[in-house]
Amino acid sequence: MLKLQRLVVAAAVTLFAVSAMASNFRAADQIYVPNAGHVQGGSGTFVSDVFVSNLSSDSVTVSLIFSGSIAGAPGQQNFNDRFTLAPNERKEFVDFFVSVLSLNSAFGQLVFNACKTGANCVTSQDPITGESPDFRPISVETRIYVGTSVGTVGQLFAGIPWYNFASEDAPSGYNKIFITGIRNTGTSGGGTFRTNIGLTNASQFSTTSLVVKLYAGNTAPGGAPLATYQETYGPLAFKQQSLAQMFPTVPVGPTATNLYVTVEQTNTVATGDAPTGCLPKGCPAFLAYGSVLDNQSSDPTTLEPQFTGQLNTLQIACIFNPAAATCKNATSIRRAVKPKG
Repeated sequence: MLKLQRLVVAAAVTLFAVSAMASNFRAADQIYVPNAGHVQGGSGTFVSDVFVSNLSSDSVTVSLIFSGSIAGAPGQQNFNDRFTLAPNERKEFVDFFVSVLSLNSAFGQLVFNACKTGANCVTSQDPITGESPDFRPISVETRIYVGTSVGTVGQLFAGIPWYNFASEDAPSGYNKIFITGIRNTGTSGGGTFRTNIGLTNASQFSTTSLVVKLYAGNTAPGGAPLATYQETYGPLAFKQQSLAQMFPTVPVGPTATNLYVTVEQTNTVATGDAPTGCLPKGCPAFLAYGSVLDNQSSDPTTLEPQFTGQLNTLQIACIFNPAAATCKNATSIRRAVKPKG
């Protein structure tokens, strides 16, 4: 079963604050992995090992959606009821795309969903709230890597819980993200770095335009970007590009360092099958990441997105004391990826 969320602000106290603490809050019944695959790259074959933890005292059955490139062409595929985890079981899947999905050439986004084994999370999901008593929490960690003459080189992509994506429907501070640490100082040779940017439409119920603006690190507030990229993304669409591909007018060289990008969405349109709880825009949602690579060693570092908003005292109290009266009726959160199996 798979679904996605909708966030509807009803008061000043907003649970979007939870989104800003992803380093500690990773558990959910739906988890996104924005970068994974088994695919041939310039330095060899990249593969993803995946580690899934069942955080429930019940057995859980996990379904997935993959969206990205399959055998070099854009594609999306569902994998219903792909594997089962015993209560509180942690499991390692080596070369996940081959061993679990039987995909020998694919790269893109994974969406994991966990349902209590034997239950039907399609029929038990409330079409308005998106909730189900049969959803169960899992967490996902992944490592994508390539073999070299001296071992493997790779990077971590931790699973992102469904309540942690950005959305144009979110309040200011949580409707836009930024990625810093970007370098584009060369394409080869020691001491040079290049950067890739990955973008995903995290909603299955809308088409959206993602807008990426590149800035110098010392840009004054309200200053003009060095360049802007905009493209329309279909439901759950994924794309990773080099900085040079996204911003061809920005020179590559020693001064292309201390850069950052902002990412936001616009012109979101609901699909025809969007549930009532996702209308009118189809649960707008997106994810983004950066990957900076040392050109000499091909060693990559994940650049995580960040919200500009911070938690205030009341929001922190609501996280750690959710029964407080001031936290009630603040925000309704609706998942919006269509349930599967």
